[in-house]
Amino acid sequence: MTLLKELIDIPEHIDKGQFVLRLTEGIIDPKATVESYVPTPQLVKCFDDALNFIRGSVAGNTSKATYLHGSFGSGKSHFMAILHLILSGDLTARGIPELAGTIQKHNEWIEGKKFLLVPYHMIGAHDVESGILGGYVDYIRRTHPQAPIPGVYLAEGLFRDAQALRQRMGDEGFFSVLSEKTGVASDFGDVDAEWDAARFESAVEADPGSEERSQLIGALVAKFFGSYDTQASGRGEAFVSLDKGLSVISRHAQSLGYDSLILFLDELILWLASH
Repeated sequence: MTLLKELIDIPEHIDKGQFVLRLTEGIIDPKATVESYVPTPQLVKCFDDALNFIRGSVAGNTSKATYLHGSFGSGKSHFMAILHLILSGDLTARGIPELAGTIQKHNEWIEGKKFLLVPYHMIGAHDVESGILGGYVDYIRRTHPQAPIPGVYLAEGLFRDAQALRQRMGDEGFFSVLSEKTGVASDFGDVDAEWDAARFESAVEADPGSEERSQLIGALVAKFFGSYDTQASGRGEAFVSLDKGLSVISRHAQSLGYDSLILFLDELILWLASH
């Protein structure tokens, strides 16, 4: 007689954490993520709703937000991981039989679009600004190491350090280095334009989140203060407000050639509940 344990692997002990997928890990291994996912008819409708929501935002050129609601272990992170893989063009995710009709329905507007998909795991974030804005910078530095850094930091301390360095180096040396070409094509303003005293002072006095100020912050961090973004992470006062910061990173994503920026904020509600 064949025993059940000879047919399937039955672990001696399990805990509920074993059934939870972390978004940032799920997108790294698409094959395993897809193989362990079972799209029910209700989930198929949810994917259609999610893609319709994104389509409306892209078509209307507007920012929108929505959230997933479900109990612990119900598959919210797994859902986001599959959606992330679909939008990134992963063939394994797009080959899920149950989702074939949905993907075919939305393929016309998805094809040709370039999405910047930023996955987050919010647990452990010091505050919402450092979690979201700092997380964006971390992601960009990993995926686009040559790209200019978005100006999402409150920059008074940075500007004071820059002024002191400018005095030590002299204007000629300081602005010569600051104006060095990055070699990276960008539509994020004229990031490779020459810096001089007049432009520098104007940018320092500009409002947080403004185009010129953002360009100066990116240039200073790239040329002189490479560790500033690392030192700033975890300190909410180092960032502009979330509203302004979202505007900055949206323009930054556009400058890198993306049609849309989508932030996948895994465990945001749990983070909010604990704060």
